Amino acid sequence: MSQNKLVSEGAFTRDMRKIVNDNIADNAVCSTEFVAVTGTTGTTLTNVVGLVSGILQPGTYKFKINLLTAATTNSGLKVGLKFGTASMLTSIAASVRATSASAIASTVFTTATDAASIVAATAAYVNLSVEGTIVIALAGTLQLQAAQNAAHADETKVLVGSHMEFTPIGATVPLANAVV
Repeated sequence: MSQNKLVSEGAFTRDMRKIVNDNIADNAVCSTEFVAVTGTTGTTLTNVVGLVSGILQPGTYKFKINLLTAATTNSGLKVGLKFGTASMLTSIAASVRATSASAIASTVFTTATDAASIVAATAAYVNLSVEGTIVIALAGTLQLQAAQNAAHADETKVLVGSHMEFTPIGATVPLANAVV
């Protein structure tokens, strides 16, 4: 297994900056409570404020998403990732664990389609945890979106403090002429 490490002394070169940047995770945190209810966003996937990645360069990433949620069995929860660049993902493989007050539902997610539902269930979820790997083909951002799974007067929420993290696995490819 290869290891990236700085071994030179003196000037901080472009190569060294690339090694450091390839080992720093991209983190995003929900800064405003998201609320979906019939009459507003309802079942339409809508951006969750704060849960957007920086520009992810082509390469492979491990990722974690942890959503603190409030949903009912009437409205449920639907979550997806919206691409900042068309056809940006090559593949995704993730484990999804959704927790309610009385049960845990686990599944896998492998669809690399723009805004595809990571989870879409009419259940009273209080937490959603997603972990896996993602292959980025074209540089861009990933925006987490949420909605009700079924239209209802009950609110579906993504709470402040929910977060996501993308960490490069090995080297990524920088944009042409980008400052690395």
